[in-house]
Amino acid sequence: MLGMIRVITLQDESAVHLHGALIEDRYGLPVLSRCIPDQPRGVYNDETEAESVPKIIELARQLEAEGCTAIGISCAADPALAEARAAVKVPVFGAGSCAAHLALTCSSRIGVLTILTEVPPLIRGILGDAYMGMDRPDGVTTTLDLGTPAGRAGALAGAARLVERGADAIVLACTGFATIGLAAELEKQLGIRAFDPILSLGAAAASAASLPDRTRR
Repeated sequence: MLGMIRVITLQDESAVHLHGALIEDRYGLPVLSRCIPDQPRGVYNDETEAESVPKIIELARQLEAEGCTAIGISCAADPALAEARAAVKVPVFGAGSCAAHLALTCSSRIGVLTILTEVPPLIRGILGDAYMGMDRPDGVTTTLDLGTPAGRAGALAGAARLVERGADAIVLACTGFATIGLAAELEKQLGIRAFDPILSLGAAAASAASLPDRTRR
């Protein structure tokens, strides 16, 4: 079972499990979803990322204790990824780094669409010379903004700008893009590969689950 750590505090159970449900539907991997406490707007800058780190570590330990054989951090900035890996004995996957690695399998000109002012460092480091630039939807500062009509339109426009600059694949560097199902829409409208961070995490977790040693990292 994959333990999914949501880095935003949600009350509705269907919303809590939304990202887990995407993975269950695509890969048939059972998912147990939990939210970190006291972060109703999620992780969207250095301060909120720092606040999330001890919460993610503690939740990773709890999910391992509840029987999860892998942990997923549902945030494209991959907060506390190294710390969580050090804290538990099961594999830990970060949504952003999974999407970046997967994008490299099909492209050498990769753009990054993010809600942050800079590309998350792990994503930037993984992409290396394949990175050709970033864009940010106008008016979007937190993952919650992507759920508005203006936020979605801004995301579509930002992706189109990356394609105009030469990207033939896009890493969606916010799990809020998964919430609104943006990847499929971009692929249909722009004719490029768009890498959903949650589905990328699911692909990595499903692959790891097929290994004989499920504690391998």
